[in-house]
Amino acid sequence: MQEGLSNVAFLRTQIDQLAGYFNPGEVEEIWITFPDPQLRMSRAKKRLTHPKFLRVYQQVMKPGGYINLKTDSPDLYHFTRTVIELYGCKVEADYDNVYQLSAVPEELRIKTHYESLDIAGSNRVHYLRFQLPAQLPGLEKDQELKKNLEQCRN
Repeated sequence: MQEGLSNVAFLRTQIDQLAGYFNPGEVEEIWITFPDPQLRMSRAKKRLTHPKFLRVYQQVMKPGGYINLKTDSPDLYHFTRTVIELYGCKVEADYDNVYQLSAVPEELRIKTHYESLDIAGSNRVHYLRFQLPAQLPGLEKDQELKKNLEQCRN
C-alpha cells in the first residue's frame, strides 16, 4: 500500500481455495515465504510445494509464471528440489544459502517476521524460483514421489 501498487494481493485463506479468488491465468507469481515445513513424513502432502498444491497454483497462474520459495528448512528445500526434478519444472534460481551470495537480489533482502526470528537457528535461508510445466504429470507421478521419499527415510 505504501508503494501504491495495484497489481499485488496478500491473501490469507486456505490454499486449496485459491481458484475461488483468482481467474485462470490471472497470477504471474506466487511467493511462499517461510511456510510450516511439515517435517513429519506423514504430513508431506501438506507442504505448500507438494504437487497437490502445484496443481492448485497451476489453475490460476499465467503460463510461464513463477513460484518462489524462501525457507530456512533444509528438509523443505530438498523436498521441493525433488518435486521440481520429478515433475519437470524449470528452475530459474536455486540458492542453498541466500545470504552467502556476493550480491543478494533486492527482493530477497526483504525479511519476513519469521525470518528475523531465525526459528531454525541456522542463519541459512534457501531460495528456489521455478516455473511449472504446461501440464503437470498425473497422480502416478505422486506415487513415484511417495516411494522416493520413503526410500530417503529408510
